[in-house]
Amino acid sequence: MNVGQEEMVRSLREMVGEDYVNTDVFERINYADTSLPYDVEEEDLPDVVVHPGNAHEVAEVVKYANREKIPVTTYGSGTSLIFGTKPKHRGITLSTKRLNFFQIEEDFQWFECGAGVTIAHITGELEKRGYCLPINVGSRLQATIGGAVSVNTCGHLMDYIYGKPVSNVLSVEIVLPTGEIIQTGSKSIRRATGWDLMRLFVGAEGILGVITRIRMAFYPKPETVDTVAFFKTAEEIGHAFALMFKKKLPPILDGEFVSEKCCKVGYEAYGLDFPEGAMAVTQSMGRTKEDALNNAKQVADFLRRAGAIESFVLEDAKIRGQVWGVRENAMRWGKEKGLKGYLAIEVNPPLPFLPRAIRELNHITEGRNDLIGGTEAYLYGHIGASSLHCLFAFPYAWSREKMKQVVRDIWNLEKDLNIKYDGVGGDWGQLPYRVPFYREKYGETSYGIIKKVKQLLDPNNILNRGNLEGEE
Repeated sequence: MNVGQEEMVRSLREMVGEDYVNTDVFERINYADTSLPYDVEEEDLPDVVVHPGNAHEVAEVVKYANREKIPVTTYGSGTSLIFGTKPKHRGITLSTKRLNFFQIEEDFQWFECGAGVTIAHITGELEKRGYCLPINVGSRLQATIGGAVSVNTCGHLMDYIYGKPVSNVLSVEIVLPTGEIIQTGSKSIRRATGWDLMRLFVGAEGILGVITRIRMAFYPKPETVDTVAFFKTAEEIGHAFALMFKKKLPPILDGEFVSEKCCKVGYEAYGLDFPEGAMAVTQSMGRTKEDALNNAKQVADFLRRAGAIESFVLEDAKIRGQVWGVRENAMRWGKEKGLKGYLAIEVNPPLPFLPRAIRELNHITEGRNDLIGGTEAYLYGHIGASSLHCLFAFPYAWSREKMKQVVRDIWNLEKDLNIKYDGVGGDWGQLPYRVPFYREKYGETSYGIIKKVKQLLDPNNILNRGNLEGEE
């Protein structure tokens, strides 16, 4: 950096206004903290948090940072479980919170918005008109559309129904690390063939430019009906879902599961008298409620034949809410059972490997003499999308250094499991903690191409510095 904090703050206030530049220590902590199990350290805090209100203000901030070689970390809502928004170097944290305009163009069949608009807001506005957003992340109340597009995640939804954001984003406005603003895509619902720079930035995890504006297609909201099935073991759920696709059943919009341990805690929390074991929940869809109900009954019948102890359509609203509560609070159960820190991983095996991967993850802490062996593991996930999550929770008594080491060990374990099962991170992106996985799976030539693109667009490496390098 070529300037001190005082000069930096003065310059930024001239660009975006005094009210939108903050050096308060609590604000800086808020924009540096994550769900990692240890508190953020002082050296990890940004020097300043800035809230530009439009692309031109973003461009001025970035242009200034590039000239003075000041690192810039972009921040949507901080819900990333790969922790890309945590500053790796002091400098500026650029919040997209004020990039919050939103408009629906129903005649064109797309909406356009700023990167800081939340998934929940977009979903709510579209549903008022009978449409749906093809993204459903667990942190939808806080998560921003800019973050989802930046990592190219559709969340819990089945990839093959609507595709990931790259399949539905029609254009993005980008501020390059050197301060230029570029437009991509078009207003047509027909996506470009051949070269389309939009696809370079969707999924680039914020290292190539700042996404400021997004134009995205939406879909008619389907009617949905849910089904629940109870199995003796989570592994049996894996067998059932691996077979479901081959049976060519009506496609489901979402398929979730909760392992035996999660179910036990969840049932106790809700006072439910469900069969002991593991649970699967599916969401069938249709143009009408009758269509969705018929499809759900087919799924329930199949799961029963596939070995479920019990399987039925969730027609009672109260029971449906409790069932989804057990699944959606799976991470919470692990965190609140007298434990402190936690870290979740993601393994996405091919369908034939689902049962074996579930069996291994369900017993992952057993017989281990390392730090992972001292954690409690809770298995759950989006099994319809072949996405398995395992949350590791650690005792309160562990020291900060011990927690930092187990975090490293757990990310290394995730790497080994995805290499073993030929999987990949499908929910949260790759940077920074999955850089070792990416390099091992795809090789140094592939990793080197990304570095060269980064160097071309960001010669001073100001934007989200440290993420591509895999820094903690």
